[in-house]
Amino acid sequence: MNVRELVQRAIANHEALPPVPFSVDMPDETAYLATPDRLAYALGWIVAGAIVKARFADSGIDVLPVFSPEHGWDRFLITRKTTSDVFKQESANRFGMIMLSGEDAPVITRASGESRLALGSLLREDPERAIAEVVRLFPARPLPKPDLGKSWKGRQEHYPRLYASVVETIVDYPGTIAAREVFVDDQPVDGKYHPLYLHGAAVHPALVYDWFLVQHGERATFFRIHGGQSIYETDRGGWSTVKKQLTKEDDAGIRARLLAWLRLEGQPDKSID
Repeated sequence: MNVRELVQRAIANHEALPPVPFSVDMPDETAYLATPDRLAYALGWIVAGAIVKARFADSGIDVLPVFSPEHGWDRFLITRKTTSDVFKQESANRFGMIMLSGEDAPVITRASGESRLALGSLLREDPERAIAEVVRLFPARPLPKPDLGKSWKGRQEHYPRLYASVVETIVDYPGTIAAREVFVDDQPVDGKYHPLYLHGAAVHPALVYDWFLVQHGERATFFRIHGGQSIYETDRGGWSTVKKQLTKEDDAGIRARLLAWLRLEGQPDKSID
């Protein structure tokens, strides 16, 4: 799906949706959707995906969605801090942010919050130019070494493809959210352990950054950002690791698997899931 198609679908599917302002007493089934601007949220993912596509493999630049305790999903951090221990001393917003509130959102800012590029109107008027200007703000930065560890080669190859599939799902199915900062507890909540704890992603309470969480309503799925491990909820309420990994799929196959795990289109294929 090209950027014009993505923007057109985002506008068609999200423009009329009311904001979901965050409050501490809102129920969990609503709180996960909290964001100041539903359309800016979808457009923000399109912008984030463009940056990851252009600059993750050659520069390690990632774009992480952030859930604020005051406003919900209100920004993305443009960062390398979680890409490798090589960058662990960099600030989490070293390359700026994508803000999802305010006039003409989404807006790319500097780390200080100073506006660099407002994209709301520009994406509507000329989406190709908008994305070209976004990428121009983030020139390639040579990596300090060819191997950044932690399955770097797999992440280089597959993470931008996985990210693109998440973007398309969010754009096409309002009510879908995705996280890259996932808290894994080692204690049960409402009698159930966190699926990533059960599958060994963390043995102590921790924030993990090498998984995607994608959720729509009561359904959720988790997959590693190198594509080598995926977990989805079965019809019996348990969590299953798939047999065929996303690294073996083309782009259409990744999207189909994700939609099936979330029960948005079709059902998981028992021969591979």
